[in-house]
Amino acid sequence: MNIFKCAALCIVILSLHAPHQLDAADGENSKNVAEFEAMLQTVDAAQLELQNGKPGAFKALWSKADDVTLSGGFGGRVEKGWNAISHRIDWVSAQFSKGSHQLERVVANANGDLGYVVQLEHLRFTVPADGKEATRDYRVTMIFRREKDGWKIIHRQADGQMNKQAPK
Repeated sequence: MNIFKCAALCIVILSLHAPHQLDAADGENSKNVAEFEAMLQTVDAAQLELQNGKPGAFKALWSKADDVTLSGGFGGRVEKGWNAISHRIDWVSAQFSKGSHQLERVVANANGDLGYVVQLEHLRFTVPADGKEATRDYRVTMIFRREKDGWKIIHRQADGQMNKQAPK
């Protein structure tokens, strides 16, 4: 099964088992939900640092396992494994300076040791190479896994396909 089918299957399974968006009313699940919500806030802050040329905080949120994947918004191949993703995040951070963002959370769910978020990201930044202001809009899906030291990102997919287009 390829990574895209696996990611889609994870989202479907989580949706079936977690019908409410981060609903903490389930008692035992409330601690899990609170930890996941806190992780999402930490990811948001770390992404802002990344968009200002500082990759450290964002990199710290990733699992260091061999099965992590990144399909980045700048295109290119799907990176697999922490070493490849670490290098890609360093490269991405060098593309940004003076960044800001607005996030629109579409859905976020966590159940047991897996969680996901689907969101829209609207970035404004300066391109370090030429000093010009730029914007980017992304559709983003991130999958998280609870590991022994807390929630970690295990997959991120971002693309700029914000407009619906019929096949030609």
